[in-house]
Amino acid sequence: MLKETVGVKVLETISSDSKAEHIPVPVSSMLSASSNDLSVSAAKYVCATQESLPVSTTSADPLSIWVGWGGKIPRWKKGQVVQFAAFSGGYPTPNHAVFAAYKLNEAAIQWNSLNIGVTFKWVSKLEDAAFVLAYGGDGGSVLARAFFPNSNDLNTLFVYQRAFDTGISPYQTNIFLHELGHVLGLRHEFAAQEGGAVPFGPANPLSVMSYTFPPNIRDSDETSTRAFYNLTAGQIGGLQIQDWIPDN
Repeated sequence: MLKETVGVKVLETISSDSKAEHIPVPVSSMLSASSNDLSVSAAKYVCATQESLPVSTTSADPLSIWVGWGGKIPRWKKGQVVQFAAFSGGYPTPNHAVFAAYKLNEAAIQWNSLNIGVTFKWVSKLEDAAFVLAYGGDGGSVLARAFFPNSNDLNTLFVYQRAFDTGISPYQTNIFLHELGHVLGLRHEFAAQEGGAVPFGPANPLSVMSYTFPPNIRDSDETSTRAFYNLTAGQIGGLQIQDWIPDN
């Protein structure tokens, strides 16, 4: 149905390369260097992906660790693999799309290495994915936007124009570490001010879920997230835990 709505071309994805064994030559040097090659101007780009897909980017980004959203605490069922794909179109250039896909994969590998109970996997086909990486165009100061665990057949992780700016693009892996934290069910370190969240584990102002730039996974993030997924109690701080199975 989605293909019939927006067209096959819009939904083309990048072939998965989870072990980074087939990085295109034009992108290889960009992944390890501070390069101006990805920098884009302040002008807005038309994003066919963003405009065509039936998703919203206007809702508030709700993104110790803190957990809880919508009156419950969403997380993936322990042991699940959350698969993702990456759109090849909609970006300023094809190189931007490939660069972002490999950066997201690098972040996925870092989270996977912690063995917290849920893993991420880059797949080639959109129909095999629980979420897709897409370009969101000019989001102002916003770098990226993610989502919390849910039953949707396809979620979207958006990366915005500013994430490709000179001085920021080399840290896209770090940006995606933060966003994948949201995908795991984690909220911002300052979620107490945002509301609807409860603390879990020791506070850490340098948490990957803080706005410290560049975000990095701290020991407290690893310990608390693993404990969060190992927790068998049905609630935390009066909020019910809701386990989801990704629609891969």
